[in-house]
Amino acid sequence: METLTATISQAFSLSLGGVLGTVPEPAFELSYNGKSITADIAPFVASISYEDRMEGEADSLDVTLDDADNRWIKEWYPGKGASLSYRYGYRHKPLAPAGSFDIDEIEPSGPPDTVRIRALAAGVQRSVRTRQGRAYEKTTLEAIAKRIAKRNRMQLVGKFERVPIDRATQYQESDLSFLHRLSAQYGYAFKIVENNKRMVFWKTADLYGGNAIKNYGKSDLSGWHLRDKVADVPKAVTTRYHNRRRKKRVTATVSANQTDKSGKATSADTVKITRRAPTKASAEVQARAEMERRQLDRTGGEIRLEGDESVSAGTVIALKEDFGKLAGKYLVIRVRHTHTRNGGYTMTLELKRVPLPPPKGKKK
Repeated sequence: METLTATISQAFSLSLGGVLGTVPEPAFELSYNGKSITADIAPFVASISYEDRMEGEADSLDVTLDDADNRWIKEWYPGKGASLSYRYGYRHKPLAPAGSFDIDEIEPSGPPDTVRIRALAAGVQRSVRTRQGRAYEKTTLEAIAKRIAKRNRMQLVGKFERVPIDRATQYQESDLSFLHRLSAQYGYAFKIVENNKRMVFWKTADLYGGNAIKNYGKSDLSGWHLRDKVADVPKAVTTRYHNRRRKKRVTATVSANQTDKSGKATSADTVKITRRAPTKASAEVQARAEMERRQLDRTGGEIRLEGDESVSAGTVIALKEDFGKLAGKYLVIRVRHTHTRNGGYTMTLELKRVPLPPPKGKKK
């Protein structure tokens, strides 16, 4: 291991000459079908990017290789569906595991001749991506998730509140797309990890309460941009559904948190959504989930800085007071860890600001 990380660190440090000194040296380890190829691949690596996403899409790995002698489009041509394993970080420290990935795309180009390999964590050969139509009746989100996990030979991990679902329809969607849509409707998110072995669920709002693992000021960043919008954040969200069997209308309304130090927190609109809701509790859960989604989407952006393997999607960071009214806690939605031959190890974070809690004495 020491030899392998030393090899790749040396390859990435050539352009810096003797400037590095005590600066941490980037390192990574790459395996192909279970066999380490770090030492063999190091001289050809132009960049490696690992994207860690909180939900919705599979994590991905992109490897760009120099191919001046055409070996990567000939005898070293990668096989589609082959497995890559990746670990990243700095020399003399434990490398962070990114997991296993299945090769999905191979993209040669030139000049100069390069080969780009794209691999996905939820592999191209898995049944979890097959489109199908199904109906689920008189059930719960947890029960539906269990069925889908079992059907795809995964272990379901996570805690669920019991909210009744009288009917949910999978409209010729993949299991991933359907479950993502349904989970968001009830304020949950999930991610498939360990190369399709586990399906991990969490309540999105539970992430907000975590302490910030890092605090960044403008001087810590190589680049940043943020956006703050009001138009898409309504004053309230109302869920309504007419239960024909019981001849009864079910409704629930959740108001927005008006407290926001960057200015006006909401528009004057009330969003009305019609969804199946067998009980008032179910309608309220869906209204709250919609409001939380809109509040989370209000303020966000990207920051770019030196790589840190401890930062992952789903963690919370904070922007310091030099960001003015945009300072505060942000949820990391996506992080791209990139090793390049000339640029060392950097990362780009996609952020959404954590909604502030409602004022004391005010029911959310």
